[in-house]
Amino acid sequence: MFGYVKRAHPRADDQAIRQAIITAVKFEDAYNKHFDWNGDFENCVARAVKQAARKYPHYLETTYRDARNDLAYYMK
Repeated sequence: MFGYVKRAHPRADDQAIRQAIITAVKFEDAYNKHFDWNGDFENCVARAVKQAARKYPHYLETTYRDARNDLAYYMK
């Protein structure tokens, strides 16, 4: 993953790239951890990502949308 990001952003600091990857993985872990089969499936997915977004508020809305899609795909 580091190589992909480095090629896309060749002037970016290596440590900043590593930190961005670590933060993205932690965000993914957070929304997976918050998922709970308690109610309508779509609401469960949205709630899990919303809870994770409280700790990781700096992402774009498209990232949260993609996270909901990712979570729905893997929890179906």
